[in-house]
Amino acid sequence: MGKREAFALVAIPLLVAAVVWPPTWVFLILLGAVLLLAADELLAMAREANIAAGRWIPLFVLAGLLFASWRWGAAGMGVAVTAAVIVLTGAQLAHPRSPEGSLTGAATSALAVLYVGLSGVCLGWLRILPEGNLGIKVLFFFLACIWLGDSGAYYLGSRFGRHKMSPRISPNKTWEGLVGGGVATFAGAAAAKLVLGLPFAWTHMATLAAILAIAAPLGDLVESQFKRDTEVKDSSSLIPGHGGAFDRTDSLLFAAPPVLAYLVATGLMG
Repeated sequence: MGKREAFALVAIPLLVAAVVWPPTWVFLILLGAVLLLAADELLAMAREANIAAGRWIPLFVLAGLLFASWRWGAAGMGVAVTAAVIVLTGAQLAHPRSPEGSLTGAATSALAVLYVGLSGVCLGWLRILPEGNLGIKVLFFFLACIWLGDSGAYYLGSRFGRHKMSPRISPNKTWEGLVGGGVATFAGAAAAKLVLGLPFAWTHMATLAAILAIAAPLGDLVESQFKRDTEVKDSSSLIPGHGGAFDRTDSLLFAAPPVLAYLVATGLMG
């Protein structure tokens, strides 16, 4: 058994337990901890590239953004985002290297908080906004489609991949792998509707699968360009053979906002 399969064997039961078993507030604490780790890794990548980015202030601001958004909804998120921009740009004045690197440092800190934070807020809302146990089903559908798509892309791409999709950013990704991932994503969406009993029409399931088939690999490419720019292989060594929290959540973070937007816009969830 390879590292990929061994990790899935351990991680999937723990994930199922974390989504289903604890009360909502415990799930949000666990999710928040993962998001803080991901943001910390992104900030560390920037500092390794000699960017004057902070650490503890951005993480504190991120924690406040998550709490305000999950506690008070869109209004809390709006206030927290405004406060984040003001605090992060102002905090750059106290950086030991200021004014050197102030623009890139403040921009990187804001990116870490707003990208990870707002995308992570949407990921949490997929679990807590729907009534009853629908949120659990939606989150399982979301996770299953992304991970099946990622597996399909990996196995088909590694075996049949010939045409590079983005050689400058991620040389191992191929168009054949992208097709394999898309097919696996649509298969996962169909299985999720049947197994979980999702009350969405097949047309909605197909549209959501299409969104995920595009957004998830784009999220992976977005993180890959950050790693390529900062000359690191993985965001951290937190998970042996699999990188860090940012490596494991890149697709989830990028795909959560468009999926949530579609569900809300179509009235499938409040």
